Amino acid sequence: MKKMKQSSSRIRKLFQGSLTLVMAVALLCCTSLTALAAADSPSLDWSMNGQSSITVELEDNDGNTITDGTLTLYQVALLEQDNGDMVYTFSEAFANCGLSLDDVSTESSSLASALSAYVTANSISGTSIKNTNGTVVFDGLELGLYLVVQTTQSDGYYTMNPFVVSVPYDENGAWAYAVNASPKVGVLTPEPEEETPTTTTTTKTTTITTTTTLPQTGQLNWPIPVLAICGLLLIGLGCLMVYSDRRKAAVR
Repeated sequence: MKKMKQSSSRIRKLFQGSLTLVMAVALLCCTSLTALAAADSPSLDWSMNGQSSITVELEDNDGNTITDGTLTLYQVALLEQDNGDMVYTFSEAFANCGLSLDDVSTESSSLASALSAYVTANSISGTSIKNTNGTVVFDGLELGLYLVVQTTQSDGYYTMNPFVVSVPYDENGAWAYAVNASPKVGVLTPEPEEETPTTTTTTKTTTITTTTTLPQTGQLNWPIPVLAICGLLLIGLGCLMVYSDRRKAAVR
């Protein structure tokens, strides 16, 4: 009986020691994950907040410079740091738009079209600059996500499709704070004259050559098997304790 008690006591101490070890390993893994997230986060230069820019160069499909029309810039979201992660937070003007910024890409026009419709429906004001030489520069910008809309059509061209652009912009693995965009605008084709006036609907053609990559953090995988092994060890020790207690009860 005395030997059984001693054996049960040793098992309990072993279980408690193993539990302490697992908790220590879990704490170490969590600390490592946090450190890795901070280390792998893109090295953003926060001093560029308020000093960044977006330059839009308007050309037609043949590469000819377009020197007419007005472009308007809207600040959709701010880029902020949240526990080591870089996240977009809607600006006050777009806080109630109900859209998602989980998948932002200038190659997809759905988000830009939805934001543009929200601007029109809610009469949101932006920064407008007239295009006089084919190049429009919006400077003094905060880090974040922006919507570019052509609010005045260029003479002889279709209206440029709206697009979104991120500041900073991932350019060959480095963050660019002076972002350039070169949308291609289709030439307006005159409609043939008809004796009876009719209303026609034309299709706008615009392509955007920029892409947007959001800041993301790394992912740590090695703690998963370590924690799994520790968990199996605890389960085995627990089963051993239960078996020992049952034998002890049977002897009594």
